[in-house]
Amino acid sequence: MKYLFLAPVLLSLASCQSTPNADVATTEPATPAPATTEQASPASAAAEAANPEYIEANTITVNGKARAELSTKLLTSQMGRPDSIAKGAVECGGELETADNTNGDFWYYGNTTYEVAGDQAILTIFDVTTGKFQGRVGQLVLNQNTTLEDVRRYYPVSAKEADKPSTSQPGEVMSLGYSYKGAPIEGALSLIFKQGKLQRVEFFYPC
Repeated sequence: MKYLFLAPVLLSLASCQSTPNADVATTEPATPAPATTEQASPASAAAEAANPEYIEANTITVNGKARAELSTKLLTSQMGRPDSIAKGAVECGGELETADNTNGDFWYYGNTTYEVAGDQAILTIFDVTTGKFQGRVGQLVLNQNTTLEDVRRYYPVSAKEADKPSTSQPGEVMSLGYSYKGAPIEGALSLIFKQGKLQRVEFFYPC
């Protein structure tokens, strides 16, 4: 899996990250990566005990649909041409494979981002402030009205991350780790707030 560095418009959440936008008609939901069978190290076991708040990656929806790959033709028919394109910017943590193993591109629609490789695209970050996008994780709705306190009711441990401004970008950030059939896997859903109000949602995958 490649890794992507978000463009200046979003600046990286950690050091690498991935994902974007969407009132998109999707194909089939992306299949979560299988859980690893390796024994957890004492450090990782302690981390899990400290923060047991994981979410099933395949239960996240955007505008009522599971996030999935779509063709660039469908993307442009729904979103138009991107405001800008960062060629070869998906250096690590990307989700799409390229035929010649080159880096994929990022297509930017305001603060919403898609990873693009060849004629395929996938949402990596969506901006909730415009009202065009709305996510959902279980009973938690992620839109322009969502506050940090709303999230704290469902994920109090993870929400503590956002009690202090992020050192990597403006605002406050919290992450909800992914799980598959109850076992933690790589990746996380990152929520970016500004003064306690949700701004963007990012699908993060490490290198």
